[in-house]
Formats: sequence, structure tokens, C-alpha cells
Amino acid sequence: MDEPQARALAANYLEGFSSAERPLSLYPSSKDYSRCFTFGWNTQRYLETRNMSDSMGPGTGPIVVVKGSGDVWMLSSTPSFDTQLATYAAEHDIELAD
Repeated sequence: MDEPQARALAANYLEGFSSAERPLSLYPSSKDYSRCFTFGWNTQRYLETRNMSDSMGPGTGPIVVVKGSGDVWMLSSTPSFDTQLATYAAEHDIELAD
């Protein structure tokens, strides 16, 4: 799976949390781990203004898309992203990063 395909899955997942009053969007860049992508997101308004009052604020983690399976989920703000990725990998008997 390439980044544009993963981005489409992440955007579709994010739509489930978005509303007409507060639309959400992915950041333009992603992080490429060896076997998954992560996509940060925020309100569309924040991406346009970069004004903190328009932000979702703390507590929202990036969206993960596993390259091999297409699984999509959202990381929490805690524990660390690396810990959450390692836990998912162990639970699914896969490697997500080198």
C-alpha cells in the first residue's frame, strides 16, 4: 500500500469523527514506518489559521494505517505512540517498524 492509498483510508476513518460544525482534516504530511503510516489530524479551521483556539487540543493521537492489512485505528495521547504501535504489533503478531 502506498501513501495516497493509506491517506484515503485515514481520511475515510476520520470522517466518522467529523461534523459539519467542526470538520476535521489530515495534515499534509504523514510518517512512514516500515509497515504502517501515521497521519496527524486536526480541525480544518486550525489547518487554515494555525490559531490554537481553533485546534482540537491535546489528547488526540494520529491515525494509523497498516500497510499489509489496511487496518485503521487512532492512537491515544498516552502511552507513547511507539508503545502503542508495539502493543498492536505484538497483539497481531506483526512488525510495524524496523
